[in-house]
Amino acid sequence: MKKQINKTLFLVLLVFMVALSACQPSPIIDPDPDSPVSSNDPVNQPVDKDYEGYQQNVYVDSLQILIMESFPVQVMVNVAGNLPDGCTSIVGSKSVMVDDSTFELSIFTERPEDMMCTMALVPFEESIRLEVEGLSAGTYIVKGFGLEESFTLDIDNK
Repeated sequence: MKKQINKTLFLVLLVFMVALSACQPSPIIDPDPDSPVSSNDPVNQPVDKDYEGYQQNVYVDSLQILIMESFPVQVMVNVAGNLPDGCTSIVGSKSVMVDDSTFELSIFTERPEDMMCTMALVPFEESIRLEVEGLSAGTYIVKGFGLEESFTLDIDNK
């Protein structure tokens, strides 16, 4: 009887130790925040991708224009809204200058066919870079998704 209690106790302790060992955190390797950064480091340049065949199925609530403090000036548009369901994902975005003072925004999405998805809106935020290098001083319009905003370049961006 005592041998059976010892075996049971040993098995319980063994299971407990295995369970505890599975709960150990994995080591996280963070880059050194004090390491120097060079302006010669490679920067991801936007790739002009062909979005032929992709959908533009998003619900946009707002456009926010951000003008970076640099020269030449850089301009980004933060787009906030919702995707139509849990399966739709953003594959890319772009801006196109359609005339001398107007940019048109596009966000491209994809959704797997024949997949059961949650029918709840999924919030998203997307940043779209505007190609403003070389533009003259003036007011420019950004259109997209039924919304319109404007920004002004105070000096030539050349």
